[in-house]
Amino acid sequence: MSVDFQQAKSLKEMIQNHSRSGNLALYSEAQERGITLSELLEEMDPSPRNDQGEILGELDAFERQLYLNGIASSGNSAIALEQFFVGSGLILIPEYILREIRRGYTMVQDPSELIAASVPVQGPTVKPIYIKVTEAQKSLAERSEGASYPAVNLMYRDKEAAILDRGRRFDFSYRVVKNQKLAEFRVFLWWIGAQMAYDEIDEIYNIILNGDGTSPAATNVFSGTPGTFAYTDMVTLAMAFDVPSRMTHILGTKADIKVILNLTEFKDAMAWRANELYQRTGKLNSFMPVNAKLVVAPHATATKFAALDSRFAIRESVSQPLMIEAEKVISQKLESAVVSKESVYTIMVDEAVYVSDY
Repeated sequence: MSVDFQQAKSLKEMIQNHSRSGNLALYSEAQERGITLSELLEEMDPSPRNDQGEILGELDAFERQLYLNGIASSGNSAIALEQFFVGSGLILIPEYILREIRRGYTMVQDPSELIAASVPVQGPTVKPIYIKVTEAQKSLAERSEGASYPAVNLMYRDKEAAILDRGRRFDFSYRVVKNQKLAEFRVFLWWIGAQMAYDEIDEIYNIILNGDGTSPAATNVFSGTPGTFAYTDMVTLAMAFDVPSRMTHILGTKADIKVILNLTEFKDAMAWRANELYQRTGKLNSFMPVNAKLVVAPHATATKFAALDSRFAIRESVSQPLMIEAEKVISQKLESAVVSKESVYTIMVDEAVYVSDY
């Protein structure tokens, strides 16, 4: 469909005026409201959307401003970083950097794939909720005379979990990067985003192994020969999950993931076919224990696998989404700036996480 630039052109004048004066008021407003500049621009210049809320067309509000200000980041027309800094869309630079970092965050291994729920919160701590399933796991939920239904209890943990500030600082010499085309400069931003993603994957792995400070550590179900992870140990780990939970992801070191991939049983092509069938149907008659995605946690503990059901296990409480120091990016031309996020991961269902410590 054709893109209507009428509203975007009006917004362009504001962007250019703010760029000439170095006015970062739009970033301040977005941060106060806990949203991104992209989301703020969408409110000011809404994109057409379908019934599912997905943007129709190739460009969102931020991308329309890049286009109108002559900022191309790919292809033969890609501009150099210096042209961005001296052009009419100067104040778009921090959001551009942040968007590309977010793209890198999801490019290799997206941590949000491991999250059951992500919720905004306020304050330096959060009191996690969890589902107590002891009573709910009793037999058929029918009430007989004088009896009560099995209960599913939603409860608060006894302790509060502290919000953590995670981030990365990048120090780029403007002299080095100013002549780089955006097409290559954004590769460095993707790398930073991917690193931040693995920081969070390490944190998720850690709270499964050790608890989140308010919940207990996950149960170790390994019962095989110490120092050896065999096919039967994979079966044991997979079958530790009781319905409705099932193992969807296994986290471990690169070396330990290699151990799984080298199991004799998984060298059979039919094993992978059966796994694909199980993923699609969820039926045990096609069950193969590697019905889980394998995820490398760079700083995991050797010989310790963490397994989870991503639909039920992990809650992310976010007090500040991924943000960048916009003022430093503009005033110091990338000499030093921090991109950070304030959040904490907690366990929602204790029975949706297990460990195999071989």
